[in-house]
Amino acid sequence: MQSEEVLELIGSAPERYDSVRAALRYRGDGTTKKEIRERIVRRAFQISPREAYKPIRHLEPDGPFGWRCRAWHADQYHWRMETEVPGGGVEITASKGRRRLPIGGPPGSGLVWNRRVGAGSREDDPRWFMLATDHYWTFYPLLTDEICGISYALRPLDLTVEGTVMWAGREAVRLRGVPGEEWDWGWDPDPLSWGADEYEAVVDAERGVLLRCASRLGGEDFDALEVEEIHFDEQFPEDTFASREPLPWP
Repeated sequence: MQSEEVLELIGSAPERYDSVRAALRYRGDGTTKKEIRERIVRRAFQISPREAYKPIRHLEPDGPFGWRCRAWHADQYHWRMETEVPGGGVEITASKGRRRLPIGGPPGSGLVWNRRVGAGSREDDPRWFMLATDHYWTFYPLLTDEICGISYALRPLDLTVEGTVMWAGREAVRLRGVPGEEWDWGWDPDPLSWGADEYEAVVDAERGVLLRCASRLGGEDFDALEVEEIHFDEQFPEDTFASREPLPWP
């Protein structure tokens, strides 16, 4: 398979399944991400360390950080996330259907809802945890171009298909991309990370979803979202998107 074929496979992922249930894990290196951001901001605005009298605000801690999340997705209006909260407990965010006009109704009648179970106050959360509960960051590897256009984000890189692997019990293709000679900080790699010297995508060979998406520097991941378990085309129980308690994981 050629790199262009892998990009086309990624772009078609949302058309290749009716439903998906997945367990995901994010891992980041806060120290590396901070150093890269400082360098980029000062380069972009031509600011020397001596002239930088205001510190750059960072969400990440010093050192490693990360989270785990379970996700269910049936369509645009029926999805669910259960994210492990630092210190214990679960934050549930879900959509249980399409709102019909007129907008309104009693408190709690909204179709997109959020609840914590066994967790402390959000005021006690580390600042980076707001990313963990963001629908975008959880579902971009599963909905690919439907959310973020990741095949377009990868296309400017010099891409190499590095063969097939097994990941989360699925046959997959490993795609590696490195910045070429025409690399320019003007390219926004989101949802990948700035400043990597190589990027890696592990793509489900049948469905096109990303089983792993990583930004690397010096051969080490500093930003990686990985699928740990994934299941397609299941018939979800009727209360999947409305249940106020954490769901069992078959």
